[in-house]
Amino acid sequence: MMRRTKLVKIAGAKVDTQLSQVGREVGPTAKMFSIGAKIDANNGLAPGFDIVRVVLAVAVVAWHSVPIASRDTAWFDDARVAWVPGYAILAVFFGLSGFLITGSAQRLSLGNFLLNRGLRIFPALIVETALSAIILGTIFTTLSLSEYFSHHQTWEYFTSLFGYIKYYLPGVFNDNPIPQVNLSLWTVPYELLCYFIMSVFIIFGALKRPWLVVLAAAIFAFVSIALWIIGIQQESSLFIERGAYAVFVGRASRLLICFLLGIAAYLFRYKIPYSKTLFLGCCVYLAGLSLLSPPDLESYPLLNVVIGPVAVYICVFLGASEIPTAALFRKGDYSYGIYLYGAPIQQAMRALVHSESALINFLVSMPAILIFAAFSWHLIEKPVLHMRRHFSFVARVRN
Repeated sequence: MMRRTKLVKIAGAKVDTQLSQVGREVGPTAKMFSIGAKIDANNGLAPGFDIVRVVLAVAVVAWHSVPIASRDTAWFDDARVAWVPGYAILAVFFGLSGFLITGSAQRLSLGNFLLNRGLRIFPALIVETALSAIILGTIFTTLSLSEYFSHHQTWEYFTSLFGYIKYYLPGVFNDNPIPQVNLSLWTVPYELLCYFIMSVFIIFGALKRPWLVVLAAAIFAFVSIALWIIGIQQESSLFIERGAYAVFVGRASRLLICFLLGIAAYLFRYKIPYSKTLFLGCCVYLAGLSLLSPPDLESYPLLNVVIGPVAVYICVFLGASEIPTAALFRKGDYSYGIYLYGAPIQQAMRALVHSESALINFLVSMPAILIFAAFSWHLIEKPVLHMRRHFSFVARVRN
């Protein structure tokens, strides 16, 4: 009996050793090798994405401070390293959007997905547009109030809510270097286009076939480069050609392809390595490209290919990482408010302070921008997010 017990203990020890070895191979340590498993290890949360969004939004404010303060952008040509951030900031924003909304696109029906996106985007946009037209406009216009409110530009400004962007209010910021009230609104129609693209993917089941998304990104890149080589012009008299230029060749092309790459990154998140070495390599690659590349590489279709995937990987890696977050930004997601209110407040500060220094414009604007971003989150965005619970999105998922 004692011999049998001893043999059982020895066998049990061997089994435990084998299970421990298997655990080491497929357990948490091994899971860290993929982006998806890294996120799963945090209970499905990606803590770094919150601060990455805020950093990108603040970077947009910093970037806009240059033309708003003095309209002198010649230093961009002298500082070779500047053009990579100029390309990447908004491109990464859209790649981040593609990555983050793909999960809900997989769970929800088409109608609920669009309702979900609409409730996230439009309430804050409506309030910001109304405040700009009704409050900011009346404070800074050089016209009388009767002239201001009877002017067609005042009411046309609200067409931005439908993707038909208007940048000017009558008599507002006319003495500033650039009179556009909100430079950031140019991305709104392309964000709506991205939601249309996602809707097509939902309808045709492309999210269940990840390689179709990769194929879509490859086709987009091919068409972009082909149209760029042909020499399609933005100034064409044909609406179709102007639209093709804007989508495939102009600055919007980086937004759309990075959105597609963000979707693909989410769908392949368990195959994409979570690697600090790869992350650092991507950073070195972008730094070298910005310093050593020929000037003609700055054409968007080429950048979409040589920078887009790298920039999206950097964003996804940081998003999946544990990045320390300041206490202020743990109270809410202020990134959308920073993006929306940034340019109008910067324009107001330029009109009040009259400084041509981009640094001064940034420093005097940021406190007010953060206040309005907090207002937007706590009084508009967050309450609407709570309202979404009444729609029972989780209960009405696609079969």
